[in-house]
Amino acid sequence: MTKISPIPIKRKPRIGIIGTGRMAFALGKAFLEAGHFVAFGSRRPEKKKEFHKSVGIDSRVYGVQAAIDAGEVVVIALPYKEVAGAAREFADSLRKKIVVDISNPFEYQPNNGSSGAELTASIIGPGARVVAAFKTNFSDTICEPIDSSGNTREVHYAGDDDEAMQIVGDLIMGIGFRPINCGGLTLA
Repeated sequence: MTKISPIPIKRKPRIGIIGTGRMAFALGKAFLEAGHFVAFGSRRPEKKKEFHKSVGIDSRVYGVQAAIDAGEVVVIALPYKEVAGAAREFADSLRKKIVVDISNPFEYQPNNGSSGAELTASIIGPGARVVAAFKTNFSDTICEPIDSSGNTREVHYAGDDDEAMQIVGDLIMGIGFRPINCGGLTLA
């Protein structure tokens, strides 16, 4: 992976989050508090009125496709066993975005030695810009980037696209964490 200079971002990227679970909630709230537009995507947005009220900031819950369309960066915040299906269903739209895969395969680890994020990228197809991030973080700590001893918590991230890595690293810093670049997706 090559070193690049920081990309000047004139404005904060818009974020789409697929999912409305604990990690989606925590990340969405952190990004909203940092001044980003966040669109949460749910298969049943009409049943999520209480979700967006509980975020406590002006949030929106859309259908999955609308949340993808609204974001320049799309966070897939689904359980790992649901990621492949979502990536396959929305591959054409995700191919045009920076995709942050936060899922952990655990007992569903691919047999071929690939990382879960590599599988997500392969499903999205050529041109996929997938970055693995927030895989070692818990929802309870996302809004607390400083630990009890006063140290900044880390977010490990990995990807094969230099520009996407820079943008995700900036997002991580923007919500108060220390980004740790782990290299390519094979290291996710």
